Amino acid sequence: MNTLTKILASTLFLLVAVTGCSETETPKEGVKYTVVTTPTADIADVVEVFSLGCGHCRNMELMLPEIKKLAEVDIDQVHVTFNESAQYAAYLYYTAAIQSNGKPSADLKEALFSFVQEQAAGLDEEGRKNKLDEIFGQHDLVSPFALNDEQKELVYQQMTHANQLEQNAQITSVPSFLVKGKYLVQNGAHDSLEDLANTIRFLSEKQ
Repeated sequence: MNTLTKILASTLFLLVAVTGCSETETPKEGVKYTVVTTPTADIADVVEVFSLGCGHCRNMELMLPEIKKLAEVDIDQVHVTFNESAQYAAYLYYTAAIQSNGKPSADLKEALFSFVQEQAAGLDEEGRKNKLDEIFGQHDLVSPFALNDEQKELVYQQMTHANQLEQNAQITSVPSFLVKGKYLVQNGAHDSLEDLANTIRFLSEKQ
């Protein structure tokens, strides 16, 4: 094999190798994400749909900072309203959100995760009220039981919007990531945070 042939052979090998990597790294529609039938307008580019009552969501909460960093995106959150218990939790979350520019602190969210998943079941109605008053008071926020009419209306608007998004995207499990209101990431198809973040970044840049 002469020198030119060796160079061409090496170049061909590199091209094949690069092409293979590109195909592996590019998320595939129908595998790592799906396109929803009814897009949702006027939402953030990347949204995590979650529930305070979901243990997996609580775990995902700890991973969000790293996902944001790897994907180089900001991630908003929408709380589901699947059923009565989810609606109750959503009311708590949005009570915090409307008083926190839409982004409750990590400490407050963890306190609400803990309340919904661990504490509420062991308390009577008065005990739950007192505990929530304490949680919100510790963060200098009005509790869900002390909202004025305007604040209640804001909470209901947020819940209505969340319900519409769920229906549009046909979300039946959480946590889920919705990108640009129309791309639903298939979490289970990813084998690492890096892989998940790569799909989120790819879809956030997709035209």
